[in-house]
Amino acid sequence: MKYSSIVEAAAGPTMTVPEGWGQGRATFGGIVGAILIAHMDAHLKAEQGDDVAPLRSFSLSFVAPMAPGPLTLSAETLRAGKSVTQVQVTARQDGQVVATMLGSLGRPRPSSLAVPGAEAPAIKAPEDCTPMPFIEGVTPDFLRYFDLLYAGDNLPYTGSPRPDFEGYMRFKEGGEPQDAASLACLVDTWPAAVITMLDKPAPMSSLTWTMDFLVDPATLPPTRDWQYDVVTDAFADGYGHTRSRIWDGAGRPVAFSRQAVVVFA
Repeated sequence: MKYSSIVEAAAGPTMTVPEGWGQGRATFGGIVGAILIAHMDAHLKAEQGDDVAPLRSFSLSFVAPMAPGPLTLSAETLRAGKSVTQVQVTARQDGQVVATMLGSLGRPRPSSLAVPGAEAPAIKAPEDCTPMPFIEGVTPDFLRYFDLLYAGDNLPYTGSPRPDFEGYMRFKEGGEPQDAASLACLVDTWPAAVITMLDKPAPMSSLTWTMDFLVDPATLPPTRDWQYDVVTDAFADGYGHTRSRIWDGAGRPVAFSRQAVVVFA
């Protein structure tokens, strides 16, 4: 099932999570985030029409594994002010919460302050990067839908002392929407940055995820290859804390992402 078909289904109160988008026993976290953002967008359009403020930030908690099958979605506008709107979105299966997200939307406002984000660092061109292969039964199922291109030599399972890397991410097939939901989905395709320190595969998952948007991706010229880098701030007791940056095809800073991750190794 294509990404666009999944987020279209997320507009309603119920949908079916498809097979083929798994990461271990759970549905891939990027598609979970995209589903909740898409449902939030539909909820706000029903309330406010087409004049919905752009998403500035979301905070997502993965409460329990989301499995293929029926899913119930609900959204509540906590407050709709003149500039800022706060919305809570919840996903349930079998009556139990599996994911919940707080979205913060904000309209542009006049300001005397301007601090631009950092321009994209110079790295290899996408065609010169090392792609992560999709291997049936070895790599996560969802990777069949994406291309992850590593720009350096700090690759997964190399036993590196450095828990960070950089590269590019894209949908394998073109034609998918370019918006906050699709960019969030792409960002979570990458494994936890400490994967470079491992010398063999190990299960890993996201616990919490916060993403901040500097600009609405839907307003940018089409980008095929989004540039990405990530560093690990700390890791202990099986939990890690990472931060990443995302740029569009012209090198403009677009978003920041932070995650608390769990690695079973």
